[in-house]
Amino acid sequence: MIDAQRSSQRWIFWLLLIIAAIYLALTLNWVLNNQQQRHKLQTTLHALPLLLPVQQLTQQLQTERGMLAGFSTQQLPSRPPIELQQLQTDAAWRDLELILADHQTISETAQDYLTTLPKKTQLLLLRQQISDQQLNNSEVKRGYSELLRPLLDLADYLQQKNELTGLTTPLAAIVALTEALERAGQERATLHVAFAEQQMSASRYQSYVILVNEQMDYLQQFAALSSPVLQQQWRQVQSQFENGSFIELREQALAQDFDGDATLWFTLASTRMDKIYQLRFELCQQLLQQAHQMDQQLEQVFQQLLVQLQWLLLIFLLLIWRIYRLHYAVRPLLKQIRHSPQF
Repeated sequence: MIDAQRSSQRWIFWLLLIIAAIYLALTLNWVLNNQQQRHKLQTTLHALPLLLPVQQLTQQLQTERGMLAGFSTQQLPSRPPIELQQLQTDAAWRDLELILADHQTISETAQDYLTTLPKKTQLLLLRQQISDQQLNNSEVKRGYSELLRPLLDLADYLQQKNELTGLTTPLAAIVALTEALERAGQERATLHVAFAEQQMSASRYQSYVILVNEQMDYLQQFAALSSPVLQQQWRQVQSQFENGSFIELREQALAQDFDGDATLWFTLASTRMDKIYQLRFELCQQLLQQAHQMDQQLEQVFQQLLVQLQWLLLIFLLLIWRIYRLHYAVRPLLKQIRHSPQF
């Protein structure tokens, strides 16, 4: 009777031990997955502070490219405020250098990207060549575009590094808008030159048409990937420029009529790009906020899993102790009972 009862208890405790072991293994797996996700997110979070200073430098370099491409034709009615723009570009470059100096984690997690960034000496050399009139407008645009490409690749770099589905869509939207803005900057520079010279070669015109089409495609991608709030803001920006002088000058250029006001075009195109850059700024802010929220959620889940793991481990140890008692602690008592005269 006693053996049967003890045997039944052992089987029950063994079953409970197996169940506890399964839950313990699952919880350990969830903890490891949580830490892997947090590690992936931290890699992205450490590089995100680069987004806004890189955007600022990109915007200033694009503006400088547009000014100097037109200035290099020597046919503008008035000299653009190049010196002021170069001071703004230099200030944006210093801001980026300060961010890199203050955030050592960026150097640790994004070293492969940082090695691709241009050096300030490259910009200074390009400016000197333009000042010495060694470059034509096409070479000016090409030189600045080569400086800009690593800066433009930051969003794509973050997208490739990211392994969390929650950040995939906003990063894709930033990539699309970044490429659209670069096409817009190239369009601004191209027509700044064309309206100044009042002509455009056939090959450059074909490139220009492709440029406009690619820009609109990227803007459509951005709109499709954005939140409803940003989509509404983008429609407001569109409504400001789909009618009026900007679109008239663009359609005039697409019709191969380059008898336009170069200064007016540059001003209108710059205003449009500033508004689109504001959308990109808000998109980057949303991405930063979303990434930090995900980090907080993962931390909360981690703490809950730790508590669950501690309880399961305690239950697991108690079950082992109880099974040990059933197997070994009662054996002397059973021997004593079996050998007693009453038994």
